[in-house]
Amino acid sequence: MKLDVAACNEVIIWTSDAELFLPFSYILKTEGFIPSLACSANDVLAFCTKRSPCAILFDCTHETQDAVSICGEIRRSTHDNEVRLIALLRSGAQLLHLALLQAGVDDCMFRPLSPEKLLTSLRQVAGQSMEMANSKMVAPPAFADLEVDVDSRRIYCNGRDLVLPPIEFNILRHLMKREGQLCSRSELIASAWPASAEVTPRTVDVHIGRLRKTLGEWPGYDAAIRTVHAAGYVFKPRGLRKA
Repeated sequence: MKLDVAACNEVIIWTSDAELFLPFSYILKTEGFIPSLACSANDVLAFCTKRSPCAILFDCTHETQDAVSICGEIRRSTHDNEVRLIALLRSGAQLLHLALLQAGVDDCMFRPLSPEKLLTSLRQVAGQSMEMANSKMVAPPAFADLEVDVDSRRIYCNGRDLVLPPIEFNILRHLMKREGQLCSRSELIASAWPASAEVTPRTVDVHIGRLRKTLGEWPGYDAAIRTVHAAGYVFKPRGLRKA
């Protein structure tokens, strides 16, 4: 389905805090985004059903009860893997932070929310700051069974395709480029997240875990990402057809 420009620039803000929505609504509009207010979990799901926003900001400083389950429900939909999920937390909410990452959140930000950090994250998913070719990138020769479409963030393997969330897609892309070489967590952070994002090594591990689960559905990729203790990760699929 081809999306119109308005839908691709729409940002859903789920909050009951008018002091958050009003100023950030103005900031987003001046940057070309279209902010929409969601007052409940049902509103968020309704927005995702009717159209395809580029991002959803969850104000977890006020709406903590349903945020994890709603993120998981959105991520279980293949189509909505294209939506960037951003959570706003209070400092010290480590357990909620981890639960949200495991549910599929791409970015976690903390109060007070920096406009520049939010805009950097949104520009990445909207394609305004990333150097992305609008064409297919075929995997290196060793991965003739795997093809990556940069424009749509889809991966194709043996007749099947899947849309990856932005962070997992960026990580996979970088690992493929460095096939057989060690990639440190700091290197993966630099390649997959905006420069202003606050990312810990544990966050990288969570996203690697989700990526492993996805790749595990394809023969030859079930153990493609290997952990090097205290150093990082190596991408080395096994038994694949050569180009």
